[in-house]
Amino acid sequence: MRISIRIFAPALLVFALAGLVSCAHYHFGAAGPLPFHKLYVTVVKNRSYAPQVEAPVTEMLRQSLLQEGNLQLTEQADADATLDVVLFDYQRSTAATQQGNSLNAQSYTLLLTAKCTLVDNRSGKVYFKDRQIDASQVAYVQGGDSFSEAEYQTMPKLARDLAEKIKDEIVSTW
Repeated sequence: MRISIRIFAPALLVFALAGLVSCAHYHFGAAGPLPFHKLYVTVVKNRSYAPQVEAPVTEMLRQSLLQEGNLQLTEQADADATLDVVLFDYQRSTAATQQGNSLNAQSYTLLLTAKCTLVDNRSGKVYFKDRQIDASQVAYVQGGDSFSEAEYQTMPKLARDLAEKIKDEIVSTW
């Protein structure tokens, strides 16, 4: 037993030190400071077939950006940068069918895709243009529910996921 401790103790110490050294430069948050602090977010435009999704995506996006801490949402006249989001694609596909009846779907995968443009208001510099970001959620049809009920219940989750991905794109290094 003592032989194995003598052999494994140095190896364990080396792995522990390697782990500490490799994580020494890691930090949470954005990779670097953003070139802007005041951001104007336009109302999301819906060019897709997603039903009434503009308001939830706009609201979730603004909430997500406010939680970031290093950004301030403001009116366009006071903003350093402007974010414009256009929803342009919405797809529904069958994820699973009911047991014993392959014609009736049990669940659907919903995919919502946006094009995002971020522009510096001071210089006119385009940080990114028409960057595609998508999110997906599964809508489950339960018991006597219809697809439209399942879709309606899933839409806030889909909006939140898309908003989070857009926020991550804004605060990450381009």
